[in-house]
Amino acid sequence: MAKQDKDLFSKLGIDIDNNKINIDINQTKAFFNSLQQKLEGIAQNIQKDISEGKVDMAENIGIKIDKENINIDLEKTKSFIEEFGKKIENFIGEIDKAVDDIGKK
Repeated sequence: MAKQDKDLFSKLGIDIDNNKINIDINQTKAFFNSLQQKLEGIAQNIQKDISEGKVDMAENIGIKIDKENINIDLEKTKSFIEEFGKKIENFIGEIDKAVDDIGKK
């Protein structure tokens, strides 16, 4: 199994060794709870900024909003969306590959 797969499984609390699968439910729950908390924190910050009439994601996403203006850099926004899409595809691909590897064992 590739090192990257082992790292992902390790973070999820999954250990595959000698044709046996061991899943640490507490570690799996902790991983997903941590991920959920991070995403909720990001969403709350964005929601707070929007309610205050300011969003400044110009550097990464190409969008900046304040009380008077909305500035959108379409090239940066397009690049962000393409890069984000690639990351999601890679993540899903890694999960699919890991599931296939488990199925083969």
